[in-house]
Amino acid sequence: MASYPNHSYGNEFVSNIKLLNYTDNYGNISLRGAGRISLPDPLIVKGNLNLEMSRLTALPNKLTVKGNLDLAYSHITQLPSQLAVGGYINLAHSAITYLNNGLHVKGDLSLMGTKIKNLPPYLYVGGNLYLANTAITELPNYLVVGGNIYLGGAKVSSIPETAQISGYVYQ
Repeated sequence: MASYPNHSYGNEFVSNIKLLNYTDNYGNISLRGAGRISLPDPLIVKGNLNLEMSRLTALPNKLTVKGNLDLAYSHITQLPSQLAVGGYINLAHSAITYLNNGLHVKGDLSLMGTKIKNLPPYLYVGGNLYLANTAITELPNYLVVGGNIYLGGAKVSSIPETAQISGYVYQ
């Protein structure tokens, strides 16, 4: 089991070599609860990247995660311009305020409890889309969701004709 950093040094740069201390045998990197650190750019993660509850405020400009990306309860406000994730992206209760146009998520996308107000056009979610307790009031044009959409109180009143939703929309 990976250990978690319990220090909070300002602007500490984590090199690829230091990341080995937080990487398991499957290529998963866990920096859950990490202080203010800077990750190497570019960064390629062979498994999952867990940054839940971290105080990280920026991700590398070029980030590839072959598994899942967990940013729940983190200080991240924006995703990198060059982002590739093979699984889900969990942004629940994070500080995210903006999603990139044409964001492509192969698994689920959770935005529950965020302050995000708009979803970008051409958003692709291969799994479920979770919008509970967000300020989202409309779904974007050309939205593609391979699973269900869970509104959970989000005040969405209509679905654009250009949207493709394979599952159901639950209030």
